[in-house]
Amino acid sequence: MTNTIKDMIIWDSFREGNSKALELIYEENYSPLFYYALKFTNDRDLIQDLIQELFVELINSGKKLSRTNNIRVYLLKALRNKIRFQLARTARRQSRPADYAEFNLLDSVEARLIKKETDETIQNRITSAVKKLSPKQQEVIYLRFYHDMPFTEIAGLFEVNVQTVRNLLTRAITQLKEELGKINKQMILFLLNLRNPVSLFKRFGNHGSFQR
Repeated sequence: MTNTIKDMIIWDSFREGNSKALELIYEENYSPLFYYALKFTNDRDLIQDLIQELFVELINSGKKLSRTNNIRVYLLKALRNKIRFQLARTARRQSRPADYAEFNLLDSVEARLIKKETDETIQNRITSAVKKLSPKQQEVIYLRFYHDMPFTEIAGLFEVNVQTVRNLLTRAITQLKEELGKINKQMILFLLNLRNPVSLFKRFGNHGSFQR
């Protein structure tokens, strides 16, 4: 059974009110949702509240929920919308900068790891290089290589076309290679908490063009 079919069966069962399906969805997705949300804010209490709120809404919606063949993407998109809305509202109320609700690949966890495991020069280069990427570039790297999310799903999450996502990724990796070319690439991606450190750079040629 493929993951796509499995997700469809589990999700449809959940929509019908199956409590076991709910437990499975919650257990398999809570941690990825939580750590994804940490890229937007370090307010753990807020994150927990929004995830709980999301699942309550899903339970209450039941059969009204649309069908999906990718539960993780469905939940990430729903939580992304929630947290960006909440943070944007907080930013307006507290007169915070416009980028307050933007994605940050180097959240506090990764920042502490970099500081602990690298000398100051490399630490500064990694931090500087990542900060030069746009929030969308940082997010597409995270989704593509941490969650193994297909380009089509990322495009749906961002509400853009697939080629736009490919272009974002190509430019991001090209920029990182230019900034960090002399640092061990596997170490960099490990420090960024990405699952596939080799594949990210192997897919790019000398000029940074994306290889399928």
